[in-house]
Amino acid sequence: MFLAPHTPGDTVGTRSVPAVNPTPWFNDSIRSLKRQCRKTECLWKKTRLHLHLLHLKDLLTSFNSAVRDARVAFFSSLVSQSKGNPKVLFNTISSIVSPASPTASIHSVADCENFLCFFVDKVSKVRSSISPSALSLPLPTPTRHIILDSFAPLSLFKSAFQSIGPSILSIINSSLVSGQVPAYFNNAVIHPLLKKPSLDPSLHSSFRPISKLPFISKILEKVVAKQLTAALDEHNIYDCFHSGFHRAHSTETALLRVSNDLLTHIDARDCSVLVLLDLTAAFDTVDHHLLLERLSDWVGLSGSALKWFSSYLSECSFSVAVSKFWSSTTSLTNGVPQGSVLRPLPLLLYLLPLQHILSSFKGISYHLNADDIQLYISFKPHEMSKLQLLRSCLDY
Repeated sequence: MFLAPHTPGDTVGTRSVPAVNPTPWFNDSIRSLKRQCRKTECLWKKTRLHLHLLHLKDLLTSFNSAVRDARVAFFSSLVSQSKGNPKVLFNTISSIVSPASPTASIHSVADCENFLCFFVDKVSKVRSSISPSALSLPLPTPTRHIILDSFAPLSLFKSAFQSIGPSILSIINSSLVSGQVPAYFNNAVIHPLLKKPSLDPSLHSSFRPISKLPFISKILEKVVAKQLTAALDEHNIYDCFHSGFHRAHSTETALLRVSNDLLTHIDARDCSVLVLLDLTAAFDTVDHHLLLERLSDWVGLSGSALKWFSSYLSECSFSVAVSKFWSSTTSLTNGVPQGSVLRPLPLLLYLLPLQHILSSFKGISYHLNADDIQLYISFKPHEMSKLQLLRSCLDY
């Protein structure tokens, strides 16, 4: 490349370079190692000698180890210096575990109200797009015996709560025994956070509604979730082909099962068709009335346990807040607050009838993973007509 010399009078173009925040633990020793890695990499690309490749691998190992050690030492020092200041210590640990995402640019109560209306309208539009007939499918009422009619009150609390423990224990046990949930417990405060740095911050759709609930309410939900989960496991209520949010059924088991089925049919020289369904806003569109019916008929809840869930769902509300600006409070008529401990369970139980529907189409296999559904069918090359069965299942 030929570069002409600059002479007086020539116009010189300028380009602004964005400032890069220096990594605090990136010291001179690490920079030196990084330069050596680059030089050795260039040398290896030029010579392609195995000796230079081995040297490059050794340098990369040393570089990664030095970065890791320097980072650990930096944050250990920060934590040690903040021992006497809980607020600084919490912020330090929070920045390590979950780096902050940009919040919405809100400068008034009206901005909060606009976000509130957007989140409400989003769920309403999804709900309105669902055919009324889909919410009233002719499903048989299962003869499920009662598996849980009341929640057991707590008798032991952590010793760390010696001063406030008895009061919290009294509130939780009163809620469990009476089947009533304090309205304050289910008032979620939403902080809109940008989903990805590349998204347009001027659009409401670029933000994710992060909900925050009172700490005591999460303790109560944890107690309920633990007792309900134990009853579901004991009586084998879960759909055996539903992965996610319950023990020994993870995304890995879903992947293994579907992959194994498809590979087995490939070995048998069968054709396979896989349909992937993603339920839009599944967690936010759960119908409360239908959910209570599922809990009663398909799960086997009754008494104060069912009454507790009825109170829990009827008292849900949320508002949007950023900095000192707050929106009004509105009822959450569908779904469960995003920050709730119980949020995953209602969807799993809400979808229990799908097991009956999908199993009625013989020859179609399925697997659920949270709000994702995999439908697949395998057949011999001359049996293409079986695809109609898959179409009928989707139409249903």
